[in-house]
Amino acid sequence: MRWPRLRRQPQYLGIDLGTTAVKAAVYCDRQWLTASVPAPQGGLADTQAMVAAVAEAASRTGWRGRRAVTAVSGERVIVRYLRLPRMTPEELKSGMAYEIENYLPTGAQDMVVDWAILDAGPGTAAGQMPVLLAAAPREQVTSLYQLFHAAGLDLVAIDLLPLALCRAVGEDARGTAVIMDLGGRWTNLVLVREGVPLFSRTVAIGAGELSRPGVTGSSGQMELVQEVRRTLEFYRSQAGTAFNPERLVLSGGGAGLDGLGDYCRQELGLAVTTARPGGAGAGIQDPALAVAAGLAIRGRII
Repeated sequence: MRWPRLRRQPQYLGIDLGTTAVKAAVYCDRQWLTASVPAPQGGLADTQAMVAAVAEAASRTGWRGRRAVTAVSGERVIVRYLRLPRMTPEELKSGMAYEIENYLPTGAQDMVVDWAILDAGPGTAAGQMPVLLAAAPREQVTSLYQLFHAAGLDLVAIDLLPLALCRAVGEDARGTAVIMDLGGRWTNLVLVREGVPLFSRTVAIGAGELSRPGVTGSSGQMELVQEVRRTLEFYRSQAGTAFNPERLVLSGGGAGLDGLGDYCRQELGLAVTTARPGGAGAGIQDPALAVAAGLAIRGRII
């Protein structure tokens, strides 16, 4: 009797290039190896310092592999959530080559464009399929490959933050939910239904601007809650359908700010949980590692 060969799942080092910290995570031998080092003050503009930070974060995990995945973000990164007639991947590739200009602004020829077919959730109409379209400046993508090469890593994929977050906090964001990932300078808001991202926004409010709240919350927290409301209203108006989230999932370095969860619960009327990246039993307790963990489990099941 010949036993079937079990295909070994690939291992990737997820690297989150945050504004205040470079975070690394890899799922190896049924356990998480993680590390976090301060990001250079100059960010990606300080290339040498960022190369050193990425190399140090990778080394601190203790993992000996080279295959890495990172995420692209920023004001110039464009993400569109489309609902298209159901078709094969080959048909989609052929059609998108002619339709990209309808979804992206002028100058898309200077951008790297890709798309992915998302899982059809309960809210998907019959005969349609959800497609995520993304575009990033070509020079930004090229610089990321050069950065990782200089750090001694092979960058095998550049992912999107909303997808990484959905993979990382899938169990916490079951049903309908809003993921609020608070970084040092930016907050990513992702609307999710059954683990599938429906819409996402990046707002210029970071954990560094959120002071410790009083009874009514700080001005930064008040503005952040208002951005959640605006996001929900905009999605409902564009999608033409109701979306009533059951919970808010906090992740990122600002998830643990004292009183933030209570304030959001009071103002939004939602259950509030803190992300456990990779799942409740996966062993990551730090919500700041959500993006790195989501990048690391790209294409695998824990």
